[in-house]
Amino acid sequence: MTRTARRPAARWLFPLVPPMVLLVAACGPARVAGSANAATTGPPTSVADVPAATSSAAAASGAETPGRAVERWVTQILQAQYTEACLSSAPALPAGQDAESLCRKPQALTSAKSLREAWAKPGVKLPPAGKVEVGTVKATGDKVTVPDTAVKLDGRTLRSLELIGASGDVGSFSLSLKVEKRERAWYVTGFDLDA
Repeated sequence: MTRTARRPAARWLFPLVPPMVLLVAACGPARVAGSANAATTGPPTSVADVPAATSSAAAASGAETPGRAVERWVTQILQAQYTEACLSSAPALPAGQDAESLCRKPQALTSAKSLREAWAKPGVKLPPAGKVEVGTVKATGDKVTVPDTAVKLDGRTLRSLELIGASGDVGSFSLSLKVEKRERAWYVTGFDLDA
C-alpha cells in the first residue's frame, strides 16, 4: 500500500477567512485567494444591534497619508471600535451604498472581531498602551497596498501575530491592506488575503 504525503494546511486560518471577507464586503472591496473555503460575498441581509459610531462624519474622515489611515484603522479594530473602523471606509464606498446600514450588519461585527483575535495575542500590549506603527509607505498614485509585515503592534508585525498558534504550511500566507486616496484623504478600503 502506497501512501501519498499530504501537505499540512494552516487550519487556523480557514475559520478566519470568511469572516474577514464579510467585514470588507460590508465596508469595501476585498480579494481572498488560496482557500477552498474563501468566497467573496455581497452585503449580508440581517441587522443587529451594533454600537453606532459616535459620529459618522468623524469616523469617516480620511487620513493625510496611507500609513496614518492604516494606523487608525488597525487601532480601531484593536480597541474594539468595530463600527468606527467600518465607517472609516465610507467615503470610498460605491455611490448609493449606505455605510451606516452596512456597518451595522452582524457579519461586519463578527469579521472585525476575527481580525482583532488574529492580532490581539497574550503578552502583546494593545492600544493605547501598545502603539500601532506603519513602516514607510510609498504611494505612486491614488492606491497603495500595505503588507501585514509593514504594520507593527507593540513592536511585532501583524504577520508574526497572525501566525501565532498556526500549524502546517504557512509560507504562502499573507495579508495586505488596500488603501485609496479620495478627495485628498486616504482610507483603508479592503485587503488581500492569501492563505
